[in-house]
Amino acid sequence: MHSVNILVVDRSPESAENINSLLRNSGIDVHVIHAQTSTEVKRALDNDSPVLILYVDPEPDDASLAEMSELAGVLDVALALFTNLEEPELLVNTLKTTACYVINSTREGLLAETVSRLIKRSEAYRTRMQQQQHQEELEHRYNLLLDSSHDAIAYIHEGFHVYSNRAYLEALQVKDESEITGLSLLEMLKAGDINLKKLFKGLAKGQFPDKALEVDVLRPDGSQFKASLAFSPARFDGEDCIQMMVEKRDAATDLKAEIERLRVMDPLTQLYNRRAFMTRLDEFIGSKTAQGNRAAAVLYLEPDGFTKLQEDLDVESSESFLADLATLLKSCLTNEDIAARIGDQGFALLIQEADKSKLEKTAHDILQAYRSHIVELGDRAISTSCSIGMAAIDRLALNAGDIISKARDAYAEAVKAGDTVVIFRQKLEAVTLGDDDQHWIERINCALGNQDFYTVQQPIVDLDGEGKQLIENLTFMREEVGDHPPAEYEQIADRNDLAGMIDRHVIPGLLKTFVESDETQVISVSNNSILDYGFPGWFADQMKENCVEGRHIVLQIDATAAQANLKPAQRLMKELKPLGCQLAISHFDNGRRSSQLLEHLDVSYVKLHPKLTENLTTDNVCQESIRKVVDEAELHGASVIADEVADTSNLAVLWQCGVKLISGAFLQETSQVIAQ
Repeated sequence: MHSVNILVVDRSPESAENINSLLRNSGIDVHVIHAQTSTEVKRALDNDSPVLILYVDPEPDDASLAEMSELAGVLDVALALFTNLEEPELLVNTLKTTACYVINSTREGLLAETVSRLIKRSEAYRTRMQQQQHQEELEHRYNLLLDSSHDAIAYIHEGFHVYSNRAYLEALQVKDESEITGLSLLEMLKAGDINLKKLFKGLAKGQFPDKALEVDVLRPDGSQFKASLAFSPARFDGEDCIQMMVEKRDAATDLKAEIERLRVMDPLTQLYNRRAFMTRLDEFIGSKTAQGNRAAAVLYLEPDGFTKLQEDLDVESSESFLADLATLLKSCLTNEDIAARIGDQGFALLIQEADKSKLEKTAHDILQAYRSHIVELGDRAISTSCSIGMAAIDRLALNAGDIISKARDAYAEAVKAGDTVVIFRQKLEAVTLGDDDQHWIERINCALGNQDFYTVQQPIVDLDGEGKQLIENLTFMREEVGDHPPAEYEQIADRNDLAGMIDRHVIPGLLKTFVESDETQVISVSNNSILDYGFPGWFADQMKENCVEGRHIVLQIDATAAQANLKPAQRLMKELKPLGCQLAISHFDNGRRSSQLLEHLDVSYVKLHPKLTENLTTDNVCQESIRKVVDEAELHGASVIADEVADTSNLAVLWQCGVKLISGAFLQETSQVIAQ
């Protein structure tokens, strides 16, 4: 058993000391907290989460058992009356109005047994909540994948539809599932000599055809099309059903397949081209939670000295050289890995392995293969090496462009030495293989203990001069030389379950500063806190304790965190929205996955991803992307914020794109610093 907290309520601390000794002598690792009054009990419950409140022989002048029961019920903490049972009639009358445990204080073993049972119950509850949360995340990811799939898929039960994805509805030319809810497949399908009734009876018994079924599909509007149907067992909403995949057939199927191959393949190397690789990588990142515990990374590599070698080779020989190296590269990969040519001489790989060390081994195997390989070009034999940059794909991965950019940054470090592998770490210098987050973990824990976190307030200006005054709160971590902004430590803190501790450390002091302010405050909430079932209740209590109204609070969560944990994010706002709190999404881009957040969450503000405002005055693509974000946000009643604006030259462009809320260094205002 791990160490747990027990709250002992008694006029004297002696009982708490005796109970502490008793439990520890029984082999229970326990931390006993003493409180004398109901006010102290409430304060203790706000700061700690005990498995038991032990009320020791209350006297008539003490707080009533009913009051203690109410306090315990708020945080679902067990309550026990610890008494010697000298006045059983009084005890019976008390328990008529309040239900709780009663532990005989004269029998020492009863307390130890009760605490042991409560600890086991607490551990079982925690495990169950973690499993439920994981299941919800997997279900959400799976539903997103199904709905975004290009394959037309329907789930069938007893010949009727129970689910249809978007591609299936488009194939039937209907707007939503309601148009086919009562439509039997027997009415929709024409299968020639095949007995469909017999087929569906067999499917219900688990007898699935070995080959795809060739049929004519009749649409609700009377039109029809030829299709191949593939069936497989599935479950939907906890019930057994049948998955049916529909593939249209026509005379040009083979031609379409060849066109599709040419669309995604690089003609020289027969690897994926850049666009196809980016698409596959985005899909992989979107479904990362479905990959289990497998490690994944993107490698970017180029042959060393190729630019100089090109001076000695003609165009045909240079292309033959790259094609030969592409063949070598494919021989180092498994069937699950994906390789692409994404530049003149640059290759990118998406690899998966059981753990990080095997990812690194794959990278070194590629290095060794290059070293020992000789490219024969006519009467010339050329040996070469390569340099590799690696970027791990973890649960905080943003998108394909972000991962490839990191891999190329690491490659820029690797190519300085040549014939080596370098991995990338966010906001740190690229480091050689083998480094981990341990030094960050130690530094963050030290900062929590030494009050090294402080908040900087930055105004968000409305270019129209209207609306609410918004203030964003950014939490920095002190350092002897150069303090760390959130971007340098927050992902590492999230990855190691420390970000939630930082939130709970910083937010109470931050709320105290809002009491006399009419400004609307933007507070970032970590991924850890989104997943914390207790965070919404805790945050609501903190607002109440500090007399802060919810209408002055905007909770800000990262778009990637919201996409990965949609249901927990919905649960968070379901509890805090009634208090007046609003929601902002940061790192918002014009991708489909970001747009879907506006459909599932009640978002008041979206903050543009910094990549959209880079080189804004000269990049028409970025300007068009921002306009799309603004249009999408307006459809859902959300305002758009441009962050990290460095100078005023971008203001006119942002205005023209429809962005009116701006923050950044161009303001040239001294930010208010709030110590925690």
